[in-house]
Amino acid sequence: MRIPREESSDDNVINISSLLDVMFILIIFFLATATFTEEERDIKVNLPQSAAAKSATQAPKMIIINVRQDGSYNIANESMDISGLQTTLQEAVSKNPDQKVLVRGDKNALHGHVASAVDMCKKSGITHTNIGYESRVE
Repeated sequence: MRIPREESSDDNVINISSLLDVMFILIIFFLATATFTEEERDIKVNLPQSAAAKSATQAPKMIIINVRQDGSYNIANESMDISGLQTTLQEAVSKNPDQKVLVRGDKNALHGHVASAVDMCKKSGITHTNIGYESRVE
């Protein structure tokens, strides 16, 4: 004997509200624990461009020296002269002998100011010094 069964639309619905709750909690957890890094940019420095080069990637603990048009030096939003630059670089080398430096010179800055920054890196014992510029696509 066959037992009649009532067709109900509730049997075909899957309740996903608890699944959505768990998904939102996971999204909030990942956003709260994520580490965001910011690349240091000095807005007052206009870099020269090169068509052949690709943009330089930065190591997490790289010191970035910005050489402005007026010849002042800027590290981590702190303006300094050449003697302050030397002191800062010597302190960095004493903490990390393998310290890397990126020198970003304004395209209108005199070459001597950029060369002084690179020379100061060499005198401070930094062996990895790079010069930054923007790459352009032709």
